[in-house]
Amino acid sequence: MSYALHYPTIEFHDIDALKRSLLVWDRVFRIVPKGYEPKDIPEVSTAVTDGVVQNLFVDEFEKARAAEQFLNFYESRVNPNSLLSWPAGFSTETFTRINPDKIDAKLLPLFEQLACSLTREGFMKVPSELAGGYMFYLATSVAQKRSLDLTTDSSDYWAVGSYFSNEGNFSDQVYADKADAYLANLAVDDLLPENLESVSIDNILRFREDTAELRHQFQIELKALREEISRCNNNQHAKYIVNDFIKRFESSKKEYRKSLGFFRKSDLCSIFSVGIPVSAAFFSLPTLTPGADPYTSLRISIGVLFGAVSALAHREGINKQKTVASYLVDAERLTKTPNWLLHRKFEEFIND
Repeated sequence: MSYALHYPTIEFHDIDALKRSLLVWDRVFRIVPKGYEPKDIPEVSTAVTDGVVQNLFVDEFEKARAAEQFLNFYESRVNPNSLLSWPAGFSTETFTRINPDKIDAKLLPLFEQLACSLTREGFMKVPSELAGGYMFYLATSVAQKRSLDLTTDSSDYWAVGSYFSNEGNFSDQVYADKADAYLANLAVDDLLPENLESVSIDNILRFREDTAELRHQFQIELKALREEISRCNNNQHAKYIVNDFIKRFESSKKEYRKSLGFFRKSDLCSIFSVGIPVSAAFFSLPTLTPGADPYTSLRISIGVLFGAVSALAHREGINKQKTVASYLVDAERLTKTPNWLLHRKFEEFIND
């Protein structure tokens, strides 16, 4: 079974993105404070009744522990002697409404909403100016402890979630072509329908039942590919991963894609992305020329794109603790080189 945790909001703001998520995961959880009644539209209510969307209640011990760890995390990042960065996107002093497309302008109202929720629900004693960051941290903490993937429908939120899912292992130098480790984006295109507005949630639920085995096989191969890439620290072995794992992944993707027969073929163009921490060794692939820019999007197989999003501060930080897979189920019609957009989001988030 494969489960995901939707973050950082309780309500689903993009119903198409939720439908696409349900085509990938068996269940999608969301953190809901006890006593809070989500304001769900009818289709989401149907998914809740069916059990494929479930409310997750964080107990007092989990909240207290997460808050304590978050404040320690915050103190370590703002310590003048720390080589790791506390993103500018978390500082209310940097928020601006001048450019509504900038990540900080989009995060501000979200953070304000989350701060109000914390206060209203008595969720945790975290300073209001840190409330937004805490909620992302809490999602990562819960996902780690409950073996959940993280998923969101916003590239802005994905940047923040990926920061925490990789334990803040980032410096101010987002672009560093000579780094020894990167947060890379593995994007699967031509898999999920972009437009599901005309497909009812009931049809989605019936399709899930009919294709459960294919969906599970796709998830198994995706997880195996993700884990092999993140562990690889050898140029030669990177070639084996590409030659062997990609073939199996392509096969499982092809079979699952074929099962989407009731969707128009022209609709199969949404991009499904996951952030993967990798060593620089993995970019020494046979399809790359020597000295190639790791930020250049690389097609490593049919329908699979790969490229650096941000340099990691320390290669050693990759395997210190199991990182959480943070997925972006595209609701924004990303380009065919999505790592460039996500790279720009990281640059804005870390340094603006």
